[in-house]
Amino acid sequence: MIRFVSLLVNDRFACEEIASDVFVTVWLHRDALLEICNLDNYLFIIARNKALNHLRSQNLTMVDLDSISADAFCFTDTTPESVYISKETAAELNQAINELPTRTKLAFLLIREHKKSYREAAEIMAVSIKTIEKQVASAVEKLKEKLKFRK
Repeated sequence: MIRFVSLLVNDRFACEEIASDVFVTVWLHRDALLEICNLDNYLFIIARNKALNHLRSQNLTMVDLDSISADAFCFTDTTPESVYISKETAAELNQAINELPTRTKLAFLLIREHKKSYREAAEIMAVSIKTIEKQVASAVEKLKEKLKFRK
């Protein structure tokens, strides 16, 4: 939440306060939570609105955005080593996906990468939804085994 708010507000202390305010607001309106379909979206909308309200309350001077560099990951502990490890892990994952059997790989990519529903993937592949479920589960197990993930 702090990282998201920091994209709008450039003050670390204010970002922390706004993130805290988001959760206080959710707590105060907890009776309405059952009506919320997507809690993540709800939280980010509250955070955005609180950040914008904070900016409105400040006496801000206009800044030429072309003259500054924006860091989308400010206030993070990202290091060159962690970025390299992430890239290395992504490459290993892509290699493992490419080694899956063709239909299993297609089912996995439709569901996980292209965000298709199981029904849509089943229609595209002309198979049953159960077949898609089994192929995606099989793909996940094979990827875990290949990459040696531990629970």
